[in-house]
Amino acid sequence: MKIGLFITKILYTTGGTESYTVKMAQALLEIFPDASLYFITECFNEKDKPSNEDFIKTINSKYGTFLNTTNCFLKAIYGSNKNKISQFILRNKIEKSSKRFDLFFYCSRGHYVFKAKKNIAIIHFPMEKLSTTYRNANIIRRFLAYRKDKIYSSNYDLFLPNSNFSKKFLQLWWPEILENKIKMIYPPVKKIEDLNLLKKNQIAVCSRLEKDKNIESLIDAFNSSDFLNTNYKLIIAGNSDKGDEYLSELKSYAKNSKIEIKENLAFSEIVRLYNESKFFWHCKGYSINENSEPYKCEHFGITTVEAMSAGCIPVVINKAGQKEIVSEDCGEKWLTLKELTEKTEKIAKNEDLQNQYRQNCYKDAQKFLTESFTENLKSILISL
Repeated sequence: MKIGLFITKILYTTGGTESYTVKMAQALLEIFPDASLYFITECFNEKDKPSNEDFIKTINSKYGTFLNTTNCFLKAIYGSNKNKISQFILRNKIEKSSKRFDLFFYCSRGHYVFKAKKNIAIIHFPMEKLSTTYRNANIIRRFLAYRKDKIYSSNYDLFLPNSNFSKKFLQLWWPEILENKIKMIYPPVKKIEDLNLLKKNQIAVCSRLEKDKNIESLIDAFNSSDFLNTNYKLIIAGNSDKGDEYLSELKSYAKNSKIEIKENLAFSEIVRLYNESKFFWHCKGYSINENSEPYKCEHFGITTVEAMSAGCIPVVINKAGQKEIVSEDCGEKWLTLKELTEKTEKIAKNEDLQNQYRQNCYKDAQKFLTESFTENLKSILISL
């Protein structure tokens, strides 16, 4: 069996989508141990392409997997994204590359149409229809958009939304997709290794360092609390691109000596951070209406589950995918920054409550871990 996974820009970007894809690759090779699996992605310059060995080594280091080069390969497709013509040519190459696969997963967002024997779309969050985007265009553009929507919705054998939140909007925006083609499956999350370290008075934020993560709001919240400033540290860890403007802004903003920003840490260092921290904060979607702008919210929350699996108590925004992860037994949810600090302080001042939440974190994280994902994916694929 040949399995293909198209993941855009994995040579250039690190984040939740990439983590999902790499861990799914691990699960697929456990389900189909004799298969050959290929990561398909764009390459904009020949010098950007690593050797297969270096690529597998890098993704294992970043995401804590143990893929090997015996049955796992990189297929980089050269092209340019400088203008619409070059983008069209590159897209055509990528779509054609799927023809030789028995099973093909579309792991990014967009309206690509693949040509394998069986095609599966991973829905991190559904795209709006092109016909919706171009509803005010001329009649020819509207017709072409409608036609592309029809091809996209009928092309895939399965759509796998990553949460009930994502599933709701997929069904709302694409009602023509048959219900039996939609199977919700939570993403694979690797359990954080227990390093047997003492918990510090420390709050962890693990997130890609992007504007839409609202990290400055968490800094504001921390700075507003005399108790947290006196007794705790706020550690912000995440990946960012070189020369990123938001990272520079964030560093200028976080002038409090109790706040540290750590960029592009190795996975082993993230593991240590989770092990040492008592709390985990997350606020993507703050000040956003989740019904009118759902794409600006966190549609699942891999880092939240990672934190829980290390006994790190989540205090997260009460919106979108976060609501599905954090129960009242293992953490707290909030809508205002005042609630965030008050709820954190309440737990921080009560050792018994901390221990209770922490034990429930370990328990609740289990249903989201890679082992559960592998079992669920296997049952879905067997019925395909």
